[in-house]
Formats: sequence, C-alpha cells, structure tokens
Amino acid sequence: MGRRQTIDRGDLLDAAERVVLREGANGLTMDAVAKEAGVSKGGVLYAFATKDALIDAMMRRVTSSYDAVIEQFLATAEAGPNVHFLAHVVASSQEDEATHARAIALMASFVRSPNFQQETRAYYQSLFERLDLAGEPGRKARLALLATEGAFVLRGFGFYQFNDVEWRAIHEDIIAILLS
Repeated sequence: MGRRQTIDRGDLLDAAERVVLREGANGLTMDAVAKEAGVSKGGVLYAFATKDALIDAMMRRVTSSYDAVIEQFLATAEAGPNVHFLAHVVASSQEDEATHARAIALMASFVRSPNFQQETRAYYQSLFERLDLAGEPGRKARLALLATEGAFVLRGFGFYQFNDVEWRAIHEDIIAILLS
C-alpha cells in the first residue's frame, strides 16, 4: 500500500498566482495550475472542485492580508467618523508592488466570478454607507476613497508606473489633504 499524497492548498494557490501573473486570466486553467504545481489535475480538483472555487480561494487570500492591515490599524487608531477611510488609505499605501500586481491581476481576471462581484460590491457598499455626506469631512472622505482606488487602478493596470516613494507620497497626501 502506497503513502497517500497530500495536496497543499497553499502550494496550489501559489502556483495559480504564478500562472495568472505570467499568462493572465485566460491562462488560468486547472491543467495549468497542476503543471505549475507539479501535481495531477485530479489533485487540483480534489483541493478545488471548480475553477470558481479556486478563484474564490485566490481572492480570499489576497484580501485577507489587506483586511489584516485594516484591522490592525483600527485596533490602535483613535475613533472618528473617517477612521475606516483612513484605514483603507493606510492599507493601500502599504502594499508593495508585487502584492499590488497580484491583486490587480486577480481582480481583472476574475471579475466574472459571481461570488467575487457580490463580495466586492458589499465591501464598497459598506464603505460608502459609512459616509456622512452632509458635511465637508464626509465629502473629503469620499474623495479620499475615490483617490485611493483611482491610484490603485492606475498602478495596477500599468497606466502609470508609480515607484514606491511616489506611492507612499500619494497616500500621505490623501491623508494630509483629505483626512486630517
């Protein structure tokens, strides 16, 4: 009797990310992930029954690190009406280029995933619902959110290559001008 082979989901997610970063969304297939990970397609299917399940796990992995930065910030920040927007800007500012590239590649690749779309809509809905647009602080927070997301898209899709110094400076400006 042979030893049962274990398939490490983390290793498969690493392989899937490499495939997406190298080949784009169209290159992500169960066969490509299996080849990249050095396992059988059946091994990939054992860990992730469908491509959508794989995509969902990839997105959860990316967003969990972002969420951890936000939670850490909120745990130590002084309470205020715009603290969640400040946390969002701070989390964005701390993404390195590799993390950012992975996040945008996955987002662009997986817009078709109904679960991803629903969760992303719910995330932004909850942020926008926190805004008190009756006063200037709320309107500035809305602009801070839009500026942060705009910078994310510009960098992520390669429309403008911000270096790390510029990236931090942009977020410092957003905080100083709109959230202080």
